[in-house]
Amino acid sequence: MSCGRDRIVSEAFRKYPRLENLTGFVSEKASLGEQMRRSIAILIGLYFTVTPSVCQEQNILNNGGFETGLMCYSRGLWSKTGKDFKGDYKFLLSNDAHSGKYSLEINCAGPDCLKAAIISDRIPTTPGQAYKLSLYAKCPAGKSAAVYVPGTQGGDTYRPLTCNDTWAPNQISFTSGPSANNFFFYVYNMDVAWVRVDDVALSLAGPENRKKPQQVVRHPGVRNVKISGQTVQIDGAPYFARGFFDVGYNDLPLAAATGSNAVNSVYLNMAASCFNSQGEEDYLDRAYDLGLNFVPNSATTAGLRAPAVFPQVISTFSHHLANILWYLADEPDQELVPYIYIPPQTLLEEYQAAKPGLSLPIMAAFQHVAWDTPAATRPYLGSVDVWMAEPYGADFGTLTHAIDNFNTLRRQPIWLAQDAIDAKLIVPKAYWAAIRGATGIFYFNWDEFKTDPAKLAAASQAFNELRQLNDVIFAANADSKMTAPAGIGAMARALKGSVYIIAANPKTESVRGRFRVPGLAAGTQVSVLFENRTIAAESGEFTDSFPGISRHTYVLHGLP
Repeated sequence: MSCGRDRIVSEAFRKYPRLENLTGFVSEKASLGEQMRRSIAILIGLYFTVTPSVCQEQNILNNGGFETGLMCYSRGLWSKTGKDFKGDYKFLLSNDAHSGKYSLEINCAGPDCLKAAIISDRIPTTPGQAYKLSLYAKCPAGKSAAVYVPGTQGGDTYRPLTCNDTWAPNQISFTSGPSANNFFFYVYNMDVAWVRVDDVALSLAGPENRKKPQQVVRHPGVRNVKISGQTVQIDGAPYFARGFFDVGYNDLPLAAATGSNAVNSVYLNMAASCFNSQGEEDYLDRAYDLGLNFVPNSATTAGLRAPAVFPQVISTFSHHLANILWYLADEPDQELVPYIYIPPQTLLEEYQAAKPGLSLPIMAAFQHVAWDTPAATRPYLGSVDVWMAEPYGADFGTLTHAIDNFNTLRRQPIWLAQDAIDAKLIVPKAYWAAIRGATGIFYFNWDEFKTDPAKLAAASQAFNELRQLNDVIFAANADSKMTAPAGIGAMARALKGSVYIIAANPKTESVRGRFRVPGLAAGTQVSVLFENRTIAAESGEFTDSFPGISRHTYVLHGLP
């Protein structure tokens, strides 16, 4: 045990070309060909030495010994072919540990082994803070392994680890730069061989920092989360999740201001409680105080295919009032990418290992369901309590296909991952998701929206409108009281004496048509929410236009 308690192409590798031979890098979310922007901390005064462990000092890392698998780390992979999804490295837990039960092994399992790395989550920092990073590494003599920290003074720091067939200590000292608010590090294998890593420890340097207060969690506990039919209930109320993937610590207030009520993790802030405090409020505490819930992610650990580690994972990372669901794996059905793919039986075993100690529902994102037949996802039945799919792009048909597939397999709650499509499509597609039966939307990813004002404004509009419609969405079904025009998707709900019709046009062709509502009196004023207009009804119907892909919400009072 250590002394203290994934789909990214890192911006570091594009900005710092001294790290050679980087073609073919594949990471946790590269299966969609997307790139994440990471904030690069500017680190100064870095040097590399071989010294004893820093176990006498507080370890900021909460999984330095890999006793909870790869929680708090993502994975990177390079191929000699220069092609995505290639490479023969495997990531696994080894019983050959420097201390404790496990070490982390990066093992070449074939001829295509250029480089592979574990990458720490973003570690919060303050400008000018001095650190010591130590680790033990074991690799065959003469082989090549290294630690890499981007953005250091005078260029990148790229130094070898000691490979001498024994557990060798290594230490780096560095100081965060004048504008840094986070940093991250890499440990990687650069050879056709194996490398084992254990007891990674990060501490504040300098005797004055040893008196820093220990982490104090202000909101520990277990959240009241239940499933009723196809609805997730939180604290006794139906919950429509509205959020982003991968919101950094400093951006939590801005995310909350968009109308978001949740944050999902993919490869940064994996479990959020990955780091002991350096004086700032804990990530989960801060999120909870802002009204944001959190979904911890164990995808990289699930990829190790070691179900036995999950009881320890759950006991270490699940207990906080901000946590509302558990994200077991990301794209486990991606069989074309071997290091992402998790066989159905293994995912079932991981679910079964995690569930006894976890009161929260478990979710995983399945890629095939948005375009394949239900048979492709059927082997994973029983591995999740809440479905998630990734029907990305401008074609609303893949969203419909995914939800229909899920409902064919098993009716349980459906949350969706959505991407940064054209800003004009974001709101209608969110409505289309709700109409089709989804009760959660997470946009991938925060950095894409944060840097695009139009898309961020559209996501904010979708979230705030869905927030106001939350009680309507979960109200009594009144679909029998309404017939929508041809080509228009719609749902009707009865709430407090009124009928609400939420409607959307998923096609680029404009539609003008009649909503038939038996009992609707001629002359009744139909309110159109969020648009500051009304429509005068005819007897038993009203007419409206949908100019291409668009949405409307109507309120009808006084129906029999």
